[in-house]
Amino acid sequence: MALAQTRLNQQSAGAEPFYRKLHRAFFALCIVLAPLILSFWFSLCPQYGNPACLTVGNNLLGVLVAYRAANPLLIQIFLVINVVIPYLYPLSYIGLGLLSMKRAPWLSTIGIACGFVGSIPWGLVADQVFSINTMAHLGYNPLFALLEAGYSTSWETFVIFGGWVIGHQLAYVLLGIALARARIVPLWAAALIIVSAPVMGPLAYGTGLGILQILGYVMVFAGSIPAAFAMLKVRES
Repeated sequence: MALAQTRLNQQSAGAEPFYRKLHRAFFALCIVLAPLILSFWFSLCPQYGNPACLTVGNNLLGVLVAYRAANPLLIQIFLVINVVIPYLYPLSYIGLGLLSMKRAPWLSTIGIACGFVGSIPWGLVADQVFSINTMAHLGYNPLFALLEAGYSTSWETFVIFGGWVIGHQLAYVLLGIALARARIVPLWAAALIIVSAPVMGPLAYGTGLGILQILGYVMVFAGSIPAAFAMLKVRES
């Protein structure tokens, strides 16, 4: 009787609660979906081939023409993606950081913080996309150019988008190193995440090739697949 009770207690202790499995599955999904959806975002942006897709500058009329000429189905998919990214993107950084937190706490914590700073601005990105799309279907008005110029040149916008440029790239470098040091994923996967930063950043913007921006997120996606599987397997001690 005592032996049976002991075995029952051991089985109960070994059984993992459902909410923990759900927690891991949720973050695993966020880890892989975020870079994949972002690669679609840069692929579907009406300013095709521009790594800084949302850049308006003095060419608002050209941007409005691009939005108006875009395939109606593709632009709708693009708009839906803009609804999803502001919520999904920050969670993907949290998921990667949680995965390596026990073995590389400092790198993981700083990486999550940088990822948060770099992903939160996507709420503003989505807002600007919706505004430009609305302008495109209203027809051109000189006031639109004044509005966009004032928005783009304000110091508040500069600070927030500066956080995006620095934060999301630095986060991938730090979290990739953390995953490698923690031996959570194969070295090739961590290397893809780390190298994606210069590909989607200096190389893409330096050459003006939007395909490199897409390639960078595809690299993160490929490196995140082993991380997602590791998230599904890890168990609380």
